[in-house]
Amino acid sequence: MQRIIGTKLGAAVALLAVLLALTIVPTGAQAADEAPRARPATTATSNGVPTMVDPNADLGAHTVGPETRWADSIYFTSEVKAGGHDIGLLVHVNKVPNGFGRLVSFAVTDVTTGWYKNYMVGVDEEDFHWSTTGLDISAPGLKWTGNAEKQSVSLDVPWGSLDVTLKAQSPVLYYGGNGVFPLLGATNYQYAFPNMRTTGTLTLEDGKAQRVTGQSWLDRQWGPTTDDPSLQWTWMNLNLPNGDAVAIWDTLTDTDEESWATVVHRDGSHEVVAVEPVANSADRFWTSPVSGNKYPTRWRVNIPALNAHLTVTLTGTNDQEMARGENGRLEATAAFTGTYEGKKVSGKNYVEMIGDWKPKS
Repeated sequence: MQRIIGTKLGAAVALLAVLLALTIVPTGAQAADEAPRARPATTATSNGVPTMVDPNADLGAHTVGPETRWADSIYFTSEVKAGGHDIGLLVHVNKVPNGFGRLVSFAVTDVTTGWYKNYMVGVDEEDFHWSTTGLDISAPGLKWTGNAEKQSVSLDVPWGSLDVTLKAQSPVLYYGGNGVFPLLGATNYQYAFPNMRTTGTLTLEDGKAQRVTGQSWLDRQWGPTTDDPSLQWTWMNLNLPNGDAVAIWDTLTDTDEESWATVVHRDGSHEVVAVEPVANSADRFWTSPVSGNKYPTRWRVNIPALNAHLTVTLTGTNDQEMARGENGRLEATAAFTGTYEGKKVSGKNYVEMIGDWKPKS
């Protein structure tokens, strides 16, 4: 089943998918003069809908676009147990060659105690490698290799280390239903492995390696975003008890807003549905002492097509901002409760926020 609700975004996604399929654009937003990779331009989901990304080959680095904010990003968040505690992990490699360069980020949240620490470092071009033929990333202290089935990540930072294996356990989620969607006027490519079994070790400041077991959500995205200084977005991921995985985007500027979700069901079929703008129901604001940004810490998420009414709340601590000077982004552990398809549900998730959020009057 492929259902796209008739919103402005849904229509744009559907039209873009048709145009791309008709013109057989190579995956990865390749430049017109770039030789396509030795693989099909499209692959198919289990419901027969062509996709514009290849979950394995597109783990490799992509051809850089001309835009200042063109980015190549791979990112995973984890909900694991370690030493009897609930732990949230984040590892992010983000390459913006025409902008701030190359960043490696790592964060750990002890949801049980509220302890939190992050690390974000810029990497010089000569010290950074991301293969164009598959997942093989290296930078000082980081090694990330693998494929769409299994990945290995080792990371050392001044205050700890992580060494984990991720194994895919569920169908791939293709944002927009086919892996390509308009992001406030720009074409972006994105897909996710929503459920990756995660095992390994985590070592923190005490030097003691703790065994970790749990689940990760891995996101792969590339393409440009607008230079509009008023840009804000909220991203959330949800793994539901019935096996559905839901990714929510709420993007807005002073002149535009798009709020929608992609759902992948256990059989691999997709739905793209409208979401009531989550920014409208955000509350319990927290102000970062580093960037000065305000962020909400609770949201009410309503997805009418899925009969879903959820409350999402930050867990562990409100202070989970990753900041470089005045530029901050919230990357935070959260939990949700409510109803989905009319049934009571609860679970753990992550929330990402970009921008300075002010309470709505």
